[in-house]
Amino acid sequence: MPKNLFGTTEKSNFILNMKPAALQKLTGIMLMLCIIVPQIGNFFIAGLDGNSALLGTFLYLSGFGSILVFIIAMLKKEQTFKENPSYWLIIFMAVWAFASYYSVVLSANADFDPVFASELISTAMLGEYGRYEGLLSILAYFGIFLLATTVKNKKTITMLMDIAVGCGIIQGVIAVLQHIPNFDFLTDYADMRETLALRDVMLSSGLSDSPIFYGSFLTIVTGIAFSGAVFDKNLTRARIYGGAVWLFWLTGLFTSSIVPIIGIGCVTVITAIAVLLDRKKGGTKFENGLFKTAAARFLVLLGGIAVIFAVVFLVQGIYIRDRAIAYQDGFARLLIITGYVPNETASLYEIGFEKSMHLIKTDPIFGAGPDCMAKMLSLTEDLILNSLDRSYNEYLYVAATRGIPSAIAFAAFAVYVVRRGFVGLKGFVSDSSEWYRPAAAAAVAAYAVQAFFSASSVTVAPLFWLFCGIICAKSIDKAVK
Repeated sequence: MPKNLFGTTEKSNFILNMKPAALQKLTGIMLMLCIIVPQIGNFFIAGLDGNSALLGTFLYLSGFGSILVFIIAMLKKEQTFKENPSYWLIIFMAVWAFASYYSVVLSANADFDPVFASELISTAMLGEYGRYEGLLSILAYFGIFLLATTVKNKKTITMLMDIAVGCGIIQGVIAVLQHIPNFDFLTDYADMRETLALRDVMLSSGLSDSPIFYGSFLTIVTGIAFSGAVFDKNLTRARIYGGAVWLFWLTGLFTSSIVPIIGIGCVTVITAIAVLLDRKKGGTKFENGLFKTAAARFLVLLGGIAVIFAVVFLVQGIYIRDRAIAYQDGFARLLIITGYVPNETASLYEIGFEKSMHLIKTDPIFGAGPDCMAKMLSLTEDLILNSLDRSYNEYLYVAATRGIPSAIAFAAFAVYVVRRGFVGLKGFVSDSSEWYRPAAAAAVAAYAVQAFFSASSVTVAPLFWLFCGIICAKSIDKAVK
């Protein structure tokens, strides 16, 4: 007898009796939307001057849609908690994020006037204006991760990587146009008069809302593109991915941020390790194309990176302006922080550490509340000077806004995923066609490193959580035909 869901009529059979191949197709479509939908939201805001609240709205659609599809997979017993221990860390972080939110509700109603209390509670739920990384976004990230762990089909992974690199190329082209003097194309960082007293700096931010966040985005898509360009036997894909690597590096230098330099540098090192592992087993060879080995392709890409760096250095110089960018973003653009001091000598990361430690000491268990850093710092006269809404250290930020237990869980999660990514290289060594393994490992590990100098953002984080899920997918080897 066919099963019925919750004892209902046969109309519910499409869920419990869905074939594995159909469920995988649904999973692939949903994850594809998780990449594309936030990008559409970014475009509406940057290109059509849409309401920035779309950043959160589009994320909720894809994130909570992912949770629904994941529930279907669980009902069909496609996944179990025993099979994937990372689920326990996700549940802990979700529960603690809710506890942090509820802590804000209690303290706001008890300690503050009704107007500020309402703003604080709304921020903890929906996020700060222009950021939208409140409780709902955090849960949406977890949903994207959970669904990605159910992927079994290698073709689905390749499709998702193609889409991610394609979105990267689109943002890269936009980033080049943003850097053209006096063109004023979709940029909020053409001038930095408020923070550097400079005009026509023309910093690139793509559709990622900030040059720093764009650097984080470039880290992920370069991790994918580099491995695909080096190892994929499909010559067309390898050439497109190779060109993308150079485009990403070029526009990373146009950000004047240290983040893409650190991130893409880590990607290059991890890809080099994969090439060395590949050479130990004889090396991947190609029948078509000018460069017949993976090692040769890697050296060509590395040479191109060096040339691009030299040309940019000679033509315009290489600048690191992260502190000015952060205040241009939060103080001058979004108006969510106050008290900017232009002659401050401390670095962005020193300031972020100082402000974060104050919040951690104030409430080490639950923190200031999801996305409530700027709101809580505004309550103290000393801290309002050079206030920040981000720590620009993702691990420290989690501790400051969601408490030390949540930060420990996040760090443990990052270590677990990075370790699985490098362990997965064993599968790549035995079968070089599985280049998605070093690609995902490079993207996630490099992001984990640059996270010490950047911040989570709704324009980038969905990609990070998706590829973390791909790394943690235990059933990829049992591909659905």
